[in-house]
Amino acid sequence: MSEGPGRFRVGDRVRVRTEVPNGNPRTPGYLRDMTGTVLLRHGIVDNPLDHHDAYPPLYSVVFELPDGRNPHDEVLADLHEEWLTDATDRDDDAAG
Repeated sequence: MSEGPGRFRVGDRVRVRTEVPNGNPRTPGYLRDMTGTVLLRHGIVDNPLDHHDAYPPLYSVVFELPDGRNPHDEVLADLHEEWLTDATDRDDDAAG
């Protein structure tokens, strides 16, 4: 587990923002406004072939998605910090 830079720690409850103007477009729409738990901290990821600047810190977040048949269904997603907010702060959305 990485202890690199970032706002959140392993075990923190986070909510995916509904939108982030100029944010990474790879955040799945079905996870927006969902609450999950930080499983891993990857820190800052450099990808000079895809992006000129370093991306914001990256986290692996697990979401419980019970569908009525299996209460243990989960989705694991890697999300950049710009898309995440503290799960207890419902007023913090599109603002960075």
